[in-house]
Amino acid sequence: METFWSVRRPVGRIRPGDHAWLGYCGVEEHDHVVGAFVREGLLARDKVIYLCADAHPEIPGVVGRPPASLLTVLETGHDGPGPALAALAAEVAAAERAGFAAIRVTADLTCAARDPEAARDLLDCEAAVERLVRPSTAISAICRADRRRVPPETMARLRAAHAVHAAPDPDFEDAVLQIVRTFDPRGLALSGELDASRHTVLDQALALVLAGGDHGPVHLDLAELRFIDLGALNMLAEVAARRAGRGPLILDRMPSQLHEVITTVGWNMLPGLQVGCAATPDPLPRP
Repeated sequence: METFWSVRRPVGRIRPGDHAWLGYCGVEEHDHVVGAFVREGLLARDKVIYLCADAHPEIPGVVGRPPASLLTVLETGHDGPGPALAALAAEVAAAERAGFAAIRVTADLTCAARDPEAARDLLDCEAAVERLVRPSTAISAICRADRRRVPPETMARLRAAHAVHAAPDPDFEDAVLQIVRTFDPRGLALSGELDASRHTVLDQALALVLAGGDHGPVHLDLAELRFIDLGALNMLAEVAARRAGRGPLILDRMPSQLHEVITTVGWNMLPGLQVGCAATPDPLPRP
């Protein structure tokens, strides 16, 4: 099974019939995305089926002890993906008989995907999950694997087998500005326009990133930012100055006009603030 197109969809907008993929880069990204999927399902009283290699996992997004009727944990085990797939099909059938309007499935494939020789069996099981999910008006699924621990060629094949790629929900979004968490590198991606009325939401989003670890660089991807006012730039400079010695604030993929402003006034020389990778050049206009 291989798709020839894909769409990147925030986890909060994954809907029944979506068989999505998440290649995460660590616990923070995994818990941020998968936790939102699990938490929203439990709050909506959906059935949540969580597959993992651990019989007693720490499940992100779970608060307290939800009833077993809402949350089922399946252990993938070490006998290949076949038994886990059979258990999943049985749980889905039971949830349908119980009358659940929505069923959420999330499966960690990291352990199975680490063995290149098992890739064919894994892809066959992914095709079976696709047949289970795609025609459904109730089932949505996120298959996931730690891309640091799986061979790149296996990750590429798994990614290509999913038409939907799960992404973090925006930390903030309105008609003017969107702020989305990034994990590799750690930071935020900004798109739209950042004016004085939105300084507070940027400050809050940065605070959440820094709360996850105050050491090491923090990147701001500005490729899709059309406007930023001087007050916001001053705020970023102040954040960078407070972090001096603990990791720089790096401005990546700045639009050319913003890059000119920053270098002209010398903000790129401020302690703790760095200009990162350049924006991709605009394509040449067609004749």
